[in-house]
Amino acid sequence: MSDVSQALLPPPLLSASPNGIAFYRKTAPITYAAFRADIVAARRALATLDAPEIVLHDADAYAFIVWLLACWQNGQTALLAAEDLPATRAFLPLPWVGHCESSVLRDWSDSAGDVGVRLDSAPLFDRPGLVLFTSGSSGAPNRIFKTPTQLCREAIMLQQQFGNALPPDTCFVGSVPHQHMFGLPFRLMWPLWAGYPIISEPFRYPEELGRLGVGPHVLISSPPTLKRLAQLETFSSSATFLATFSAGSPLHDEVAAACESRLATRIVEIYGSTETASVMYRFAPGGVWCEQPGVTLALDERGCLKLRSPLLPDDDWFQTQDTAVRGDNGWRLTGRADRVAKIEGSRVALDAIETALLALPEVTEARAAPLYRERDEIVAAVVLSDSGRAQLQTLGKTRFDRWMRQRLSASLDRIALPRRWRYLSSLPYNAMGKVTTADIVRLFDRQALPPFTVTARRTHETANEEETTLTLALRDCAQVFDGHFPELPILPGVAQIDWALRLAQRHFLIEGRFSGLRQLRFQRILSPDDDVSLTLRFSPEKKEVRFVYASAQGVHSQGRALFAHPAHTPDDKA
Repeated sequence: MSDVSQALLPPPLLSASPNGIAFYRKTAPITYAAFRADIVAARRALATLDAPEIVLHDADAYAFIVWLLACWQNGQTALLAAEDLPATRAFLPLPWVGHCESSVLRDWSDSAGDVGVRLDSAPLFDRPGLVLFTSGSSGAPNRIFKTPTQLCREAIMLQQQFGNALPPDTCFVGSVPHQHMFGLPFRLMWPLWAGYPIISEPFRYPEELGRLGVGPHVLISSPPTLKRLAQLETFSSSATFLATFSAGSPLHDEVAAACESRLATRIVEIYGSTETASVMYRFAPGGVWCEQPGVTLALDERGCLKLRSPLLPDDDWFQTQDTAVRGDNGWRLTGRADRVAKIEGSRVALDAIETALLALPEVTEARAAPLYRERDEIVAAVVLSDSGRAQLQTLGKTRFDRWMRQRLSASLDRIALPRRWRYLSSLPYNAMGKVTTADIVRLFDRQALPPFTVTARRTHETANEEETTLTLALRDCAQVFDGHFPELPILPGVAQIDWALRLAQRHFLIEGRFSGLRQLRFQRILSPDDDVSLTLRFSPEKKEVRFVYASAQGVHSQGRALFAHPAHTPDDKA
């Protein structure tokens, strides 16, 4: 691995024994021989697209890396999509590759055997081979270009920094997505370049770690997952964890200490971004931040970090908005310089609002954000303690909102007091453990869908119908209750209809457009504290969706939504 400028593929792919294990997929081993054959077949499938750029989206880590390496071998650029949604496809009107596409792209065996396509190690030419997207603090997607050389260098750096003591049979397992930085370099690129086997499936719940087999493992995780691990009443695993890495947001000291005890290993936090890749690391809890090899850090006149790194595209200084101080043994991060909002012409520090909120015994987590609509105002999303939830139940939301503002008025200017509030069971952390400004603002969108979980799916074969039951978290979508009514919030009927239609279109393949409602009945009111289920039943033949909102109290509302054939208008009698 000494010359990354000539290594287009991980060295083990070119030199490892054909019978060596590269991946475990549903516990079945995948050898390097099979890995090589799949890349060759994927190259031929990609060549048929005749496209210099493709969009890559595959939830399977093994399939994902096969497509990515095949792209690089063909000289194509892969744009990574975080999800497969209509809006994302409209934003990226290119050929899409992955598990959701046609069989000719899913089944590599259809493409195998082309003598004109082979596995080799051509020079990289430092061309962009990868495009990632980051929303930053504004929510507007920005393209970040990466070359295979940059990713090779990071893999080598991580092995040199953290891999010297790892035995060759160490398995890498992770909960973070591979479509983003930190998941891509830590969960895939590092073990690929160093020759460690990878467990393809992500673990979604910390309890799944207890089912890992005997042997050494490296865990690539995130603060929300580690927090759930720390909260488990009991935990045991046959696996030996040699290291655990976390990134995305700060890991609370008590969580780090609990996980360190349960996993019997050090917790390593990583600081970086999509633009910079890995910059610093520290051992949690309570450690100072140290530079990665080759990284140079300095402070600008505002006290913000700037850096030079071999993982950046050039030797220029990269400016961050993270404030820091340097001590004798390393760095300490102190906040964000860009977390200042302009409200009615005044500058408001969001960090100061969150600090004031967290000083209240009724609050355990909080995020503040600016909302620029009819008027400029501050909004707050808050997770309450037990005493806070009791007070909310006693006062009701409207009076509790006013009470919270009064509590903050002693430490904040009037302009900085939040005007709108959301009380959540948990903050909207994304897969990387971050809470973005866009996610907080979205909580105040009246058109937003409620958080939900799928609790049941059924197929009624005799009637050729599909049925899905969802559990809706009404208490986490208070925006729809605003003003309806202040002292007795209830879920408006129009919102119930809108949710049923939109969720049905998300879960079923419905052709045609909405054409009307039948048998609509509202039988009981729905309040934010109700535990409600929504059952959707779709008939492709009748082109209708039946929906029922229900709870332990009984049915709250129900109806039938009709959809017209795409070629028909609502007035057609056919």
